[in-house]
Amino acid sequence: MNDVFRRDPANLAPSIDRQWADDFILEQRMLDVPGTRIGDALATIESHVVDSGESAQEAFGGATDYARELAEVGGIGADGDRVGTLTVLSSMLGLVGMLMTTQAFSAWLDGADARISLGFLTVGAVALVALGVFLARPTAFLRLVVERFWLAALVPFLVLGAAVALALVVPDVAFSVPTLLLGGLGVLLLGTSAVISWRDNPEADAVLAPGEASPETTPGRLRLALFLPGLTLLVLGVLWVMHAIT
Repeated sequence: MNDVFRRDPANLAPSIDRQWADDFILEQRMLDVPGTRIGDALATIESHVVDSGESAQEAFGGATDYARELAEVGGIGADGDRVGTLTVLSSMLGLVGMLMTTQAFSAWLDGADARISLGFLTVGAVALVALGVFLARPTAFLRLVVERFWLAALVPFLVLGAAVALALVVPDVAFSVPTLLLGGLGVLLLGTSAVISWRDNPEADAVLAPGEASPETTPGRLRLALFLPGLTLLVLGVLWVMHAIT
């Protein structure tokens, strides 16, 4: 079943120009068209190209425009953003848990209670707002990544830079929290986020040929659930190395 995910979807239409097929599939994916419908469309295009002798470009025009046209005909508008409540909840909990855990670990390395500054709270607020913007318009961000990769790559660094600047500008301590309490809450939130992410949207959405059975789960499901916990462990490792050096 995992062969479905390893397969290049464009292989379902071998007679179509590969670049045209790739552009068509990418646009349909960004418009959140189900994989079964993408597979059906590829099969129809393939059949027409083989029977008529025309290229896909000649018969249907530009791949991106045709992908949008099919999506609209199928009831999916040009705004294909659809992020579920559980996805938002999981992401928010995971991000807050990551911030709490790293702050607690840093304080533990210093042998003191975790001091929550106004700047740290501001960093958390900025991170949550940035995450909220992405979750509200994921397709727009993905399109930016595809069309202007280097500009998209600068976005996380700009957000991080703004957050660090705010933390330095507002160093006043708002309150202190026992390290174990803050760290325990952070780990709990990370674990809850991972469980919610695992349970959210468990069905696979591979690009399938007409009549092909869909796998029950996607191989990336576990990796997605463990992304924020894994990233937190990486940050903790960096903090430990920096503490050891200094």
